[in-house]
Amino acid sequence: MIKKLVIGLIGCYFFVFLVNNLQLTFDRYSTQLLFLSILNLISFSIALNKVSLIKVVTDIRKEKLILFYSAFMILSGISIVVASNKSESLVVYSQYLTFLFAFLSIFILCKYFKINLITLTINFCIISVLIESTYILYQLIDNVIVNDNIFKRGNAFRGFTANVNIAAFSIAAKSQVIIYKIFTSKSSKNIFFYSIILFIAVSCLFILLSRGGFMAFFFGTFCMFIYSFLFKVDKKFKSSIIVIITILVSYFSISSIVNSDSKNIIGDRISAIQIDENDQSINERLRFYSAALTSIKNKPILGIGVGNWKIESIKYDAKYLTGYRIPLHAHNDFLQVGAESGLIALMFFISFLFYPFYSLLKKGLYKKLDMKFFVFLVMLSIYIIDSLLNFPLARPVSHLLLLFIVSSLIFKINELENITN
Repeated sequence: MIKKLVIGLIGCYFFVFLVNNLQLTFDRYSTQLLFLSILNLISFSIALNKVSLIKVVTDIRKEKLILFYSAFMILSGISIVVASNKSESLVVYSQYLTFLFAFLSIFILCKYFKINLITLTINFCIISVLIESTYILYQLIDNVIVNDNIFKRGNAFRGFTANVNIAAFSIAAKSQVIIYKIFTSKSSKNIFFYSIILFIAVSCLFILLSRGGFMAFFFGTFCMFIYSFLFKVDKKFKSSIIVIITILVSYFSISSIVNSDSKNIIGDRISAIQIDENDQSINERLRFYSAALTSIKNKPILGIGVGNWKIESIKYDAKYLTGYRIPLHAHNDFLQVGAESGLIALMFFISFLFYPFYSLLKKGLYKKLDMKFFVFLVMLSIYIIDSLLNFPLARPVSHLLLLFIVSSLIFKINELENITN
């Protein structure tokens, strides 16, 4: 009974993005972070009732990924002393600590209650991508078909997230699990079932029209294809054809709904995936990147203080600002972490994200690599792509998925190391 309760508790972490906004809060993130804080209190109470705090600390100290993440958090906290707006730093740092305790809670609960987090995360991803995609598809049908509105890319189709880019990256990452299932399922009924989910998920990517989402999804899918051929996965040709046909069918299906006779909206958006000096979005990001690099150069050790980029950025972007719109994020988590918390904190943040790849190569774990392990590395790669273009560190739906991916990789790496030894 207690194990089922713990699994339900872990599921609450994964599906926190379903927690809707309260009328009195400014945005849904505040509600979700409050919910996470409550989950953390419950999780630690259950865990400490199972094992001692000394045992927990001892086991945590053995995990490099947890240590890297904790070091990044500690250094971000130290940067508050140099922040020009300490109140804002404390607000953002409290969010960071909430994520840290969520990470520890997921790891501790799975370890001491012997829960297979890898299988659990895969199942959660399947359920999640089905819920998210179905809801976005419903929004399209209601808006365009039922109400006869002209399709326009926008937040009317953002699903449970704050905007279309967040929704696209969430689906792009989780849909890799569906592709994994298509490649590894033995039953024709299961393959058909997962193909339907993939059809809905890819259809939503064509609705969301996020260029970053397109790049992430096709990069991940390409990696899954390469793995299947290099490691000689059974029925790789059949599975590859099923995936390709599903993508094409979803493209033509959504195109028939959203495209007009005079304009191919999806085709135009896909063809826009290139470096174009006239593209406002690209130019804006390049401007943010340049400002963040200048800030890092000026204050490399402790940065400007966690959470203070939204204030510092005004100095660099003042002549481009209109109205009350300011650049809240650098649209690159690596640069923003370096600017806010300093280069040492950035080093630990990078180590946290890339250590699984290092372990794979350095310790020879690639020899034991299976597709289940590989799909988590692909999802981690998609998060890194998102980090290079956006700010998933500030989004509960994105960052919690990362924590599930990394926690799963901790258990998988430990399992493979035990087999190797």
